[in-house]
Amino acid sequence: LKLNVGFGGPVLRRRLAMTGSCDPGDVDTSKWNVIYPQYLNSRIKPSEGRRIGAVKGCVDPHPAEMAEICEFLKIPHVLEMDKGYPRDWLHRGRIRVMLKTPEGNFTHPEIQNKRELLYKMGELIPKLKSRVNGLPRQVAPSAASMSAAASSGSGGAPLTAKAAKKEAKREEKKAQKKKGK
Repeated sequence: LKLNVGFGGPVLRRRLAMTGSCDPGDVDTSKWNVIYPQYLNSRIKPSEGRRIGAVKGCVDPHPAEMAEICEFLKIPHVLEMDKGYPRDWLHRGRIRVMLKTPEGNFTHPEIQNKRELLYKMGELIPKLKSRVNGLPRQVAPSAASMSAAASSGSGGAPLTAKAAKKEAKREEKKAQKKKGK
């Protein structure tokens, strides 16, 4: 049994009032507002998709963090990790939020439109416990990859066998060129 948001019966209102998030199968979320992490990312340019100022945004927001903020604000939302932003489709994830009920009431008294929600998310995401010093959690490199990077001499990523051969050949050519002069 699928409930249509346009219908907005009492069962739907109770369900949305009790929990902030919804299962996509329970409610038709196609009319809800879509928010991609790129809208908040202070590291990208407005031409790449940022919708708010870099000062009010945050560094590399994750859709799960955005959903956590919606939970905190008690705004009905659905996390869709299989969707990608059309301009940057390699970064997956978005959330759909319901800012207005079918009757026309706002779901949160302070947040009346998408831009206000983006500002609130940009303010609260850096304060999450999952972030250290306001930055996203970084995955620590393994000891094996660190020792391989140190032995490669370049200080960058570890070299594969083919890349190492190529680098040796390049160095050999440089040495022959110097020798010839």
